[in-house]
Amino acid sequence: MKLIRTFLTHRYTPWGALVLAAVAGATFRYALMDRLSPREFSYFVESCMRFRYAEMRMLGREPPKLDRLALWPEGFPADRMILTVPDRTATLFYKLHRGDTFLATRALINVLSAASVVAFVALAYAVYRRPWPAAAATLIYAGTFGAYSRGWSNFLREDFAMPGLLVATAATLYLLTSDDGRRRWLVAGAGAAATLWAGSCWHMSQFYVAVLALFVVAYGVAGRPARAAFAGAALAVGLAAAAVLNKPLWVKGALWNVGAALAAAPVAAWALAKMAKRADRARWLVAGAAVVLVASSLAFGRSPAYGHVFELIWAKVVHLGKYPGPAALSPEARLFWVGPYQSPDRLRLFIEYGPMAVLAAAGLILWWYHLARRRLREGEFVAAAAPVFIILYLLISRLTIFLAPWVALLSIYPAAGVARVKARLCYALVLIPLWGFHIYTSTNQKPPEWFRGVVASVTGYEPEIPWYYGSERVELLLWMARHPSPGPVLADFSLSPPYLYLAGWPIALNPMFEVPEVRRKALAYAEAAVADEETFYRLCRRWGVKYVVHFAPQVLSRGTGSFYNATAREPGPNSAAALMQFHPEKLRRFRLVLETYNVRVFEVGRPYDGFRSRAYHPLYDPGRFGAIPKEEALKAFYRDFRRADYYYNLGRENQAAGDYVAAAAAFASALRLHPDFEDATLRLGQCQAALGQYDEARTAFERAAVARPGDPRPREYLKALKSQRDATR
Repeated sequence: MKLIRTFLTHRYTPWGALVLAAVAGATFRYALMDRLSPREFSYFVESCMRFRYAEMRMLGREPPKLDRLALWPEGFPADRMILTVPDRTATLFYKLHRGDTFLATRALINVLSAASVVAFVALAYAVYRRPWPAAAATLIYAGTFGAYSRGWSNFLREDFAMPGLLVATAATLYLLTSDDGRRRWLVAGAGAAATLWAGSCWHMSQFYVAVLALFVVAYGVAGRPARAAFAGAALAVGLAAAAVLNKPLWVKGALWNVGAALAAAPVAAWALAKMAKRADRARWLVAGAAVVLVASSLAFGRSPAYGHVFELIWAKVVHLGKYPGPAALSPEARLFWVGPYQSPDRLRLFIEYGPMAVLAAAGLILWWYHLARRRLREGEFVAAAAPVFIILYLLISRLTIFLAPWVALLSIYPAAGVARVKARLCYALVLIPLWGFHIYTSTNQKPPEWFRGVVASVTGYEPEIPWYYGSERVELLLWMARHPSPGPVLADFSLSPPYLYLAGWPIALNPMFEVPEVRRKALAYAEAAVADEETFYRLCRRWGVKYVVHFAPQVLSRGTGSFYNATAREPGPNSAAALMQFHPEKLRRFRLVLETYNVRVFEVGRPYDGFRSRAYHPLYDPGRFGAIPKEEALKAFYRDFRRADYYYNLGRENQAAGDYVAAAAAFASALRLHPDFEDATLRLGQCQAALGQYDEARTAFERAAVARPGDPRPREYLKALKSQRDATR
């Protein structure tokens, strides 16, 4: 016992624990990512667009100066919008990895996610200044789901930037709260370098650095202007270097200048206060900061590349982050409130932070209670204000990865804030199982039924639009591969990238919102779709469009990506969108050539010629949806639609694992909800054949063959089934 006490109280033991926590946390994070990430190409690889440029470099081909496939027919200079550091990093890793491009980037994202855990150590120590709490917070952060949930299956710029942002945050806190000395120059250099790296990887890093600069200014106002100036200078140098070394940031201008101006404001303010010999007066800091901010706004103005961001920020401030409906928003704000700029909904916040949020909230309340009982110590003002600024940031974006570090830090504050060992042990007995439950429920693809019920009741969960159903995406892409397009395809900007990257079809729209032409074209597309057929046809002719991909939920719903959301009005009965959805036989300028569960493809310039889909797709059943349904009816439909898809995916997992009994039961459940689900019928037959249920399997394969006469697989399975039965006799 004495030996254990001696070991625990040795001066090197806490530092060894911190190093061990960093290694263990990084290893644990990598293992989680490696287990959860798919090993085959994911359609969610950042809209397939940015990954396309990275893959070009991996294969030794520089992205073209004018990528005519990416924005037809105008094209845009690729070097004016793409930060190449992530692409070049992926290229280097690919050469070291010697795998295919997707597996190389998958491994790289896993490594970067693990590296963010190591970078978090610096932040945890900058906040607590003690190794034991920093070690505990590091382990919590390693398993905090929101810190890595967006990294699954994606080639995301934030994965590259996050380690740098964490180091920059740690350096800023250290510079604000530590005594002067030579070490601060080393820390300032590390902070500037980390800011340079993050800014060179991801343009949204500038927003986060702007938040850092805000509480640098706040700290200066609180009475430490010299330290605020030093910390702000480190951030400003990093941002300025990122702009100089990255042409897209320099060209776009406004975004990095906002962060740079905020970071440089304390520097100018401190210099002004020094000149006035009033360095201890906060009002001089405020005056100097105001001068810099006003001067920078006059010098740089608003960049047209980020006009939608400013519109969106203002709209979210006015409406406190809550979506007010499209009619209350400007065209750009209503178009981009959804998607990557959508405020985090309660479902996502609950899944990513639900169990841990209770402890984090308790830690934040206790922290503020301690601050209220005594004068603010150095560092505590910033540390307590940081979560507030981060939460405000969430009003601008739904990137809840920025919330994860503070959830981890605050979760262990109750234990770090007490001196009694017994109290800490009791808190650990609560924290550890809750942390384990958080990891289990957030990463488990099949959480307990009771937990799903709790989530639904707490968050008021509503069924979402299934962007694709079963294997229809594969079916659509295979059809496109068999029918090369002589010109661009027109589809929603969120659906277009896979058509370009996976099928090789030129696209008229893409999700590169930073290009003003893209935003104008996206709005023009929506406005023309809710107009009459001739107006929509003239738009297609002007853009040289050869095919239109019609997505049913754009017409039927009022949710994300719908025409209603983009234009603030429903498509009329004679609009092009409504005719494509309900009456394709009335179209004179668009010929229906393909239909899946959610998607119809129309050839431009030819009238309807009697096309009929051989498979049943309920969204296009005029007996079920002959007009735009009421919201409740559509939600009820999607509830069953998604449940059938859930059982289908569950059956696929069990089938891949060799559990054919469970897989057959899951496919049968899917078919009870959707009797004409061809994919589930085919897979049910496969499972029944594997179980020796030959008659049932033959019935399933025959049904699949009738539903999909153009698909050779059901007939191949019928032949194989006959051979299998003959062999067993």
